[in-house]
Amino acid sequence: MFFWGPAQDVQLDNIANAVLSGTVFERNSIAETALAAAENRATCNPREIRAAAIIRLRLYEMAVSSLDARLANERLSSLRSSVRRALGCVPTDGLLWFIEYWSAINQGGQVSEHLDELRMSYRLAPYEGWIALRSPYVLAIYDVLPADLQESARKEFVAMVRTGLIRDAVKVLKGAGWRHHDVLLAGLATVRLDFRLQLDRALRGEGLIADIPGVEPREFRPWRY
Repeated sequence: MFFWGPAQDVQLDNIANAVLSGTVFERNSIAETALAAAENRATCNPREIRAAAIIRLRLYEMAVSSLDARLANERLSSLRSSVRRALGCVPTDGLLWFIEYWSAINQGGQVSEHLDELRMSYRLAPYEGWIALRSPYVLAIYDVLPADLQESARKEFVAMVRTGLIRDAVKVLKGAGWRHHDVLLAGLATVRLDFRLQLDRALRGEGLIADIPGVEPREFRPWRY
């Protein structure tokens, strides 16, 4: 039986955590053989195989950014295979279910055909630290989602503000979330006032004015907020 080495286990997990935090890494910093080994062990290591799928997600994104269509297609196929193997080892990981959904859509799948994967992602990981990665993609298709997933998207935004992820919340609102900012912000009534005030200040700093429950409207002065 082939067993994993703890050094590689830790290395892949550290790289995956860096990916989730937005850290940029070079392609050469992680060997393809290490990813393949993690994905094909006779006995899977949950942390290691999860990390491999996350790293392959970043490698695919890098290929897309490079405008190399052939490489992007190759890495998307590798990502799809990797996340399926990872889910076979860690079926209760919400992030993996989201990557499964996201990669299926990027491979040409219809949103309506993959809503169950998205639901599993929310069910298993409603408020984990990486939710700021999921929110923009979900809000971009908010209008076509069924009511239960729209509610999950709204709750996710509230959770970001409630846990003090103000920068992430602002990024969401500046992007796909702005079209739905009224309904998203309406859910903040029970969030701590100091977080609501922080969000208001941060939005004004970006030149965005919105009604936040419990925050008194002020005259907008872009030079002072």
